[in-house]
Amino acid sequence: MGVVFDGEPLIFDPSVNFKGTVVGQILSREMSNGVTRISIGLEGQYENLKKTNLAAVVKNGRLHLTLLSGYGESLPAGGCINGFVNKSSYRWFKFKHIINNINMTADQRVQRLLARSGRVG
Repeated sequence: MGVVFDGEPLIFDPSVNFKGTVVGQILSREMSNGVTRISIGLEGQYENLKKTNLAAVVKNGRLHLTLLSGYGESLPAGGCINGFVNKSSYRWFKFKHIINNINMTADQRVQRLLARSGRVG
């Protein structure tokens, strides 16, 4: 599963966290045209988190997974989720799209970032 960021996140710890539990690891990282794509691997029992309502936020140098909303569809193979370089950018995104369908808007953001980086979504 990939996580795409607008910019370069400052991540110092390779673990991936969800609700205070380590659920996976960062596998690779690449940057292209101002977009950073990080590949993460989730441990078996957390594979069910791979849905369109999942996002990643960098907090204190660590990657934390969070839910954008209560419902999301399964992420297609090789799919990406939104990454936010800090809590402020995540909160601003949610605030701006509180009226709209946040999952649809999140998917559109991923597609724009992947297109800008030269990768196909």
